[in-house]
Amino acid sequence: MDGSLVLNLRCKRHQPSVNDLPDEVLQVVLYFLPAEDILCHIQRVSKRFYDLCSQPLLWRYHCVLQFKYWDSKHRLHQKLAGEVGDIDWKALYLYRRGVDDKTTRFLESILEAQVDRIQHYKSIAGFGYNAKDTLLRHCRTDDDAPDVLARRYYANSVLDHIHRAEALAEWTNVARGKHVPLERALGSFDLFVLHDQYGDLLEISTLLDNLEVDFRVEYPSLDELPTRRKALATVSFLRARDLTGIESELAYRDLQNNYIGIALQDRRNKHPSLPLISVAIFCGLAQRVGLDARCCGVPNHVHAMVYPPVGETLDGRGLNEYEEVEPMYLDPYRSDDEITKQTLHRMLQSWGISPQEYSRFLSESTPTSLILRTSKNILATVHEFRGHAGSTGNTGHPTIHLHANPFADMENAFYSALWANFVFGRPVSTPAGADSSEAFTQRQFIPLILERFESVYPMDASLIEDYICPMFNRSSNAEHWEIREALRVVRAADSTPKQVRLRDTKSSQDGVKYKVGQVFRHRRYNYLAVITGWDVECGMNPDWIVHNSVDSLSRGRHQSFYHALVEDTSIRYVAEESMEIIKIESPTTLMSLAGRFFKRWDKENHVFVSNIRDEYPED
Repeated sequence: MDGSLVLNLRCKRHQPSVNDLPDEVLQVVLYFLPAEDILCHIQRVSKRFYDLCSQPLLWRYHCVLQFKYWDSKHRLHQKLAGEVGDIDWKALYLYRRGVDDKTTRFLESILEAQVDRIQHYKSIAGFGYNAKDTLLRHCRTDDDAPDVLARRYYANSVLDHIHRAEALAEWTNVARGKHVPLERALGSFDLFVLHDQYGDLLEISTLLDNLEVDFRVEYPSLDELPTRRKALATVSFLRARDLTGIESELAYRDLQNNYIGIALQDRRNKHPSLPLISVAIFCGLAQRVGLDARCCGVPNHVHAMVYPPVGETLDGRGLNEYEEVEPMYLDPYRSDDEITKQTLHRMLQSWGISPQEYSRFLSESTPTSLILRTSKNILATVHEFRGHAGSTGNTGHPTIHLHANPFADMENAFYSALWANFVFGRPVSTPAGADSSEAFTQRQFIPLILERFESVYPMDASLIEDYICPMFNRSSNAEHWEIREALRVVRAADSTPKQVRLRDTKSSQDGVKYKVGQVFRHRRYNYLAVITGWDVECGMNPDWIVHNSVDSLSRGRHQSFYHALVEDTSIRYVAEESMEIIKIESPTTLMSLAGRFFKRWDKENHVFVSNIRDEYPED
């Protein structure tokens, strides 16, 4: 046989194939392929490829690559630190992919109809932090998506619900006496206003960890310093980076100053924070570098206190037999220097506190007291802001803008303060005359929480059932029936299909001039709002009509009235004659709120596109 023919035949019989590659090369190649392709195609090629596609190291890589947030039950950090073969990483990846699919399906159900949303929220919340990656993806939906506003709104809303559940679980641990780092106890307030931003509890800890790294780079001999010098170096480091205090006392009551996560990140405004948050940041960093740093509950202005190691003084000298251990005091909010005890005594004296009580006020504050102080600071800001509404002497402070619509931020902050006071208030069983350092009982905050639950946070039904109901499970308690009735009403409204409102009568066709989705400005109060519903004539009860002087209007009660979402987050009922329909390029102040009722903003027609056609199909 001709030699060239033999060679050609051999070449044909031994065409190069991917199967000729060694396992080590194929394993590397797999890292560059999408996980979906590996699961749906490559692992089905042969038994060899199935085995290669099942290597734990490959799926650990995809777990870390594709999923940033993990529920605490997985103990991911411990898993990553252990032997790779000890965990079925492929099964874990498949579980997370399943959570992603289910979360998306439940979210789609929320978007499609106005019924059974509470159950869909609960189903997603059941996945805990495992659902966060999916929700964040929907929160950041492209601007040109057909339902961009609705998808972003409800993804954020579900995420807010999960964050609130996380915060309440953290506070419950504090209330039960479990050790919870101060940054997490105070960071739980951040969770109520976080939305889709960076700064949850783990991320706050990461920010402090990164600060420690920077601190040690700047002070390479830090561990060799005695306690006093190390504490002063910590204060100087933080203050040099504007990580404590505020730039102007005029901004003291600004809402953002109450949040440790915002303070650690907000470079634009020089990381503003109230004294309590400044001290918490100091303690978080100081403890990471080996200092025994604590918060000291001086009235009106929290300080830090630092103790030396056992058997030492603050300057590193050994203690004498009869020498007492004394802490040093610091005010990271406004000073690089140590604060003497005599200075603090004079401060207490100026406030009318007797010397016998000095030791009580110069001792360590409990996490509970610091949480309650933060809640009172938030309430003070909310009350001051509301008191300044319309005031001619308003200086522009306090401000309430955090991450989203400022009025929504304020409502969420207020809600967090109510829950904090409920969790850490005196138990309902405490006798009325019993002495307590706290002025309120848990019972006093229930009506306020229920009011907001019914009007703003119906998705929190499970939180009401988990945290409030167990304390009033006896039918002899008046609150038992009040809570049960609130839950019944909210769940009934959620499960009942909306009444269909058709324009099929002469009065609805001729009398109802405007449509759902149109934007208007109120002729008298000048607020901006969008129509979310209508009635042919005033549908309120006689008391409401009298209270709002409806009959004094030129067209009285027998004109169309409209339900409207206002830029301050309120829902109002407005007479047609009080509305001036406007066409603007983009109603900016309504955009983050409108997703509750609308899919998107129609730029050409200057209207919001309805997502409540199950109720108003012709609008």
